Amino acid sequence: MKRTLLFVFVMAALLGQTPQVRAETCAPARGSTGQFDYYLLSLSWSPSFCATPAGAKNPDQCGTVAPARGFVVHGLWPQYLPGSASSRGGGALWPQCCSGAESFRPDAVPPQLDELMIGTDLRRHEWNKHGVCATPRTRDYFASIVQAVQTVGTAADLRPTAPVKIRVTDLKRYFLAPPQAIFPTCKGKTISEVRICLDRSLAPIACPDSASRSDNCPGTIVLPVGPGAQP
Repeated sequence: MKRTLLFVFVMAALLGQTPQVRAETCAPARGSTGQFDYYLLSLSWSPSFCATPAGAKNPDQCGTVAPARGFVVHGLWPQYLPGSASSRGGGALWPQCCSGAESFRPDAVPPQLDELMIGTDLRRHEWNKHGVCATPRTRDYFASIVQAVQTVGTAADLRPTAPVKIRVTDLKRYFLAPPQAIFPTCKGKTISEVRICLDRSLAPIACPDSASRSDNCPGTIVLPVGPGAQP
């Protein structure tokens, strides 16, 4: 039996596949595909990510020849409203690692995300953890990300060439959503992400308290710049 299993995994590795990847790498599983109340669109400030150990291991986004970027897509996350029927009283704020969806398909990611959601590893992770709880089809999940970005924008005009201090209220004006739908997260005074609450049709909505409590930013924050920024 051990030799049989070893043969299966060796052959899978040679073919670039690993059996039951989602079951082995995504846990704990909770919730059911399609049963959620709203979305969070998470946009990462790329220079902040690139300053982390994880960013240092991501040459596609953070290498010395990578272009300077501002906000990029981290993910689109199905969420529960506290006590809603979707959560079935479990107390969790979001579903994850739902079963029954197809395996990740790199060819199903639209080209519009090439410069907005960087790297196959990130896309695979977001699909395996979050996308599978939104829809059973890879293509539909990433099409929803494109639609969400087209709806609220990515503050593309905000590309400082030197570190900038900005009030959170002013930062929110760069997005096509009401301020009640937007909250940032920070590490100290430095921006990490901006998260935007969207209904199931991907229209901006006021964030529930359960989401906006993650806003840990002071009134004025710092936007660092990456090595690719040009003065």
